[in-house]
Amino acid sequence: MKKTKRRGKSASAAKKRIHLLDLLRGLAVIGMVIYHLFYTFGDLFGFPLFIRLKNGTPKFVLVIIAVTFILVSAYSSSLSRGNVKRGARIFAVALGLSLATCYILPLVGVVGAEIKFGILHFFGIAIMLSPLLLKLAGKVNFYLGAALCIALAIGTRDLYNYGFFGIPVTDPIQSVNILFPFGIYHEPFYSADYYPLLPWIFVFMIGCFIAVKFPKDRLPAFAYKKTCPPVEFLGRHALLIYVVHQPVIFGIGELISLFLRRT
Repeated sequence: MKKTKRRGKSASAAKKRIHLLDLLRGLAVIGMVIYHLFYTFGDLFGFPLFIRLKNGTPKFVLVIIAVTFILVSAYSSSLSRGNVKRGARIFAVALGLSLATCYILPLVGVVGAEIKFGILHFFGIAIMLSPLLLKLAGKVNFYLGAALCIALAIGTRDLYNYGFFGIPVTDPIQSVNILFPFGIYHEPFYSADYYPLLPWIFVFMIGCFIAVKFPKDRLPAFAYKKTCPPVEFLGRHALLIYVVHQPVIFGIGELISLFLRRT
């Protein structure tokens, strides 16, 4: 009689879906949609209430939303084997978004919505690099690596205003506007959604360190439990929601504007 091998807790956990990732991503999606509602109705349509809501939104809230998205994306990359192709597909979507917002929308009179290097551009490149970043994270001490990435993220934030650890980025480097994917640009550069590789790639790298330190089979039990299925559903369809929600919000804004002009 053949003996059957018992599956350990780690083996069974490895097959479970990490619902915590869906939940965190879903919460970030909700925050993103709400802020884009404020931005579109406020900055693009000039509705007074939404101008106040947008201007009254603390910057740290936006940072929390972005950091959540990026950390979850980095951890999720450790669970996928096709990251190069997946990242390339996301980057292709991002390029289509740039084409639409920078060249097509201005033809119909919509300006101020240009996205030259937004969160999808960043995710596309970061996910394509994730196999290399995860391998690097596995060779560096977790605490040392995370601390270094935090320092680098702080030191390279907003290179236009603060420079590299306080050292100004001057001409001729800054005058070459092709470096805007790295956070280096000069006026009149503008991108409605702007997430350059510096500093955000260091935040993504922190997520890689977390993924290596706490792999899928070593997470606490609550990470595998469903907490709020509707929010988790949004998290599982974050890319689709990102692509679709802005045209929907803009369309609603146009309908409201049309109604207000007729009354």
